[in-house]
Order: sequence, then C-alpha cells, then structure tokens
Amino acid sequence: MNETTKEIPIEDLPNPGALIDTRTEAAKAKDYKFGEIVSAIEQVVWVEKPQSAWRKFPIFNQNGSGSCVAQTLRKLYGVYLWLKTGVWVDISGSHIYQRRSNRPAAGMGGEDVFTIGQKGTTLNSFAPSDDLTDSQMDAMNVIPFMEKIGETFKLGKYVVVSPTDIDTIASIIQATGKAVMVWFYFKYDEWTNVPTVIYPNLDQYASSTLRHSLGAVDYTLLGQSNVPDYPQFWGKKSLIIDESWGLGTAMNGQRVITEDFFKARNFFAAHFMNFSFEEATISKPRYDETVVSLQNCLKYEGLFPANVESSGVFGSITTKAVNAFQLKYGLATVGTGAVGPKTKAKLHELYP
Repeated sequence: MNETTKEIPIEDLPNPGALIDTRTEAAKAKDYKFGEIVSAIEQVVWVEKPQSAWRKFPIFNQNGSGSCVAQTLRKLYGVYLWLKTGVWVDISGSHIYQRRSNRPAAGMGGEDVFTIGQKGTTLNSFAPSDDLTDSQMDAMNVIPFMEKIGETFKLGKYVVVSPTDIDTIASIIQATGKAVMVWFYFKYDEWTNVPTVIYPNLDQYASSTLRHSLGAVDYTLLGQSNVPDYPQFWGKKSLIIDESWGLGTAMNGQRVITEDFFKARNFFAAHFMNFSFEEATISKPRYDETVVSLQNCLKYEGLFPANVESSGVFGSITTKAVNAFQLKYGLATVGTGAVGPKTKAKLHELYP
C-alpha cells in the first residue's frame, strides 16, 4: 500500500475549523432535511474496492488556516461540475471563506457556507485558496468582474442529512455521484489514516477538541486489498474522504472513516442540490387547500425546491417555504410557517 504518514504540526492546526451550530432549535428545524426529500435511501452496494479504484479529486491544502469548511464546499462544487461537464472546474475557497459571517475569527458554520454559496463564488484562478493563512485569504482582492463571473455558480437549495448515518452518506454518493460535506470532532492523535476513537468521552465543545470538515467522495468495505496494514478494520463499512491538509497527509491525501468512527464523531453532513439556474420551471398551479397543492404553489413562487416531489408531507421544507411566502406578501412581520386564514386567502387570490 502506497501511503504516507506525514501530518501537519499540531501547532499549525486550526482549532476549530467547523463551528458548532448555535442557532435556536426552531431555526434548525427549518433546514431542508434529506429525510423529507427522499423517503427511502437507495440500498448501498458495499464491496471491497482497492485503493486504485477509490474516487479521488484534487487534494487541497488549507495550510493551517481555519478554512476547511470553505475548502469542502469548494470540493463539492468541483465534483458537481465534473459530473456535469467531465472537466474539473476549480472554484475559489478564499472567496467563500473571506465572506464568512464571523470574520475575522477563524472557522465557519454550515448554514453560513451554503448561504454564501447561494450568492455565487468566483474561480480559484482569480482568488487562490491553497497554502494561505486566514489573513492572506481575507486580504484576497476579488474585484467586480470576478464577482460577476462567480454569479454563474450560485447554488440552489442545500440539504442537511438528518438523521445521518454512513449508509445514507454512501447512498447519496452512489445515487448522485456528488460529494457530501461531513464534519468530525477528535483529538489529534485519533485522526490517523483510519481514524479511531481513543477518548470515548471526548467533549465536542471543549476548546482543545479539533472540529474538521471534509468531502466524502467514495465508500468501500475495508479488507486486505485496500488496507492490508489494518486487519482490525477488515469488513468495516467506510467512507473515503479527501483531506484539505495536502497530498503529504494520510494516504496520499485521503482518509478512511469507518462506520464506528462515523457513529461516534460525525456532527454535521450536508450537500447542495443544484445550481440556482438549474431550478426547474413549472406551470401555474391551483390552490385547493391540500398540502400537495400548497407545495406546488410554493414551487411556483420559487420558495420550495422545484426538483423535490410535492409529497403532501408538511415538514420543515414546507414550513420554511410558507414562512417565506408570508414575509414576501406582508402577511406577517415574522412568518409563522402555519397556513392560517390570511395565508389561505392569499393563496386562493393568487392561485384560483
């Protein structure tokens, strides 16, 4: 097995890169959830893949900055564009990172990074992203024409994978080919080629705990053909992740996340659905007070994902869309997400 063990000096590690979500539970409940979009995941074909068969994309190097979340979205962009065009289009992680809401502090939040992506992101050739510090990335000058080019790459809706498990992540990769953003917390000595829990009671919120974002790009069963030096893990379901610590780390820039480690240390997973210009157009619907007709009307308003089935299930996606509808038409100063008399009357007016 061709692997290296060189790692970043611990003093150069960002702490943390992936910020804990401090939103209220009510705000979190409005996130688009994978479980509402896909009623049942596609069954994963778990087979032992040799390392030579693992998908692998350009390995980034965040150089000790706190930009791992931005680097991960950069990876998700690249994989999606490669699927669409067959060409690797390198999007700027610096342009994502320098617009974080907590600047100049290090690290980023999940909602923050996808919200920034919905505004568009320019090319890496205009705003390089590797081997730079936080201050160097923040100082990157993205002038108006670069911003304009970046608008081409505005993201559409994003989906939080909740509840999350390794089969769901692998199923998304298998069914769509996309990469998935996955976050983990750990102590440095746990983060080896095949990360292992050494501290079962590790406090996720402690200042000494590392929190890191990566792109899951493939999945495999582990065995003698791919991790011959780690027989203790043979037979384990595992994700293959691309690091953002450079090619000299782990197994030539990739790590293997077993199901055991995933269950113990994953605390966020998400991916984006498409680019905003890919949102489908639909014919004007009629509102008949059913949830399906409500969802169709909200799609027409551009407030509900157009490529998500109108299922008739009134979940967080629908609640968030109703909330936006109420604010759009001045039905409330703070949207409730509930379809009361005023909202029904407006829907009947617009969609008779």
